[in-house]
Amino acid sequence: MHQANITTLNSRPGLCSTHQLHTTKQITRQRIRAAHLTNTRPAARWRQVVAAMTDSYSIWIKPAGYMSEKLQQEIATQAQEFGAPLFEPHVTLLPGIDGDQEQVITTMQQLAQNIKRFRLNFLNVVHGQTFHKCVYILVAKEEAIMAAGAAAQQAFGKPTTDFMPHLSLLYADVDDATRAASQQAAVQRLYGEGSDYTTLLTDNGFVAEAISLWYTPAADRSLASWKQVAECQLS
Repeated sequence: MHQANITTLNSRPGLCSTHQLHTTKQITRQRIRAAHLTNTRPAARWRQVVAAMTDSYSIWIKPAGYMSEKLQQEIATQAQEFGAPLFEPHVTLLPGIDGDQEQVITTMQQLAQNIKRFRLNFLNVVHGQTFHKCVYILVAKEEAIMAAGAAAQQAFGKPTTDFMPHLSLLYADVDDATRAASQQAAVQRLYGEGSDYTTLLTDNGFVAEAISLWYTPAADRSLASWKQVAECQLS
């Protein structure tokens, strides 16, 4: 089980705090050396590494305080049970952002200045069919979150797509029966009488106060390379 690299950043309203990543070339060189030492077919490993190191960023909205603590606890419980990776609780505002890191940060800062703080409300725990949408909490498609999603798409020149805000609890490739069991267990811990109040969510949503930029190459399913690189306070 691997845990995404988590960086705590100081921030002030209207500004972005940043954490510089190693360059892709530096990381790639390290992984290429490892590939030649551990794989009898380095050419094949080379292709895998190049694919894995394609730079990609995502913009997240993260809960704080008690809400973050309880959701992180649920994510950790799921990860331990299924041997899945750990990650911070978040709602992805926009995935799949390519480009120069500094320019991406600048664009996100401008975006944050145009979004006022708003509340996200949870609906129910569901399960999907893909690794990144295995078990998650649906977020209500209310005006503020949908407007923020549309603004992010426009700011980064992305085509308008159907935005389904959600907060993942498990990243895994498992069968439907396992997904359903995981979903029901999460419902009981977060909302049900079986929570014993140690895992119970006492609120059904949270206020978005900031957006954060994460380095999230999709090919890295261990999440070992995932890092927060910037955080901007909303207006």
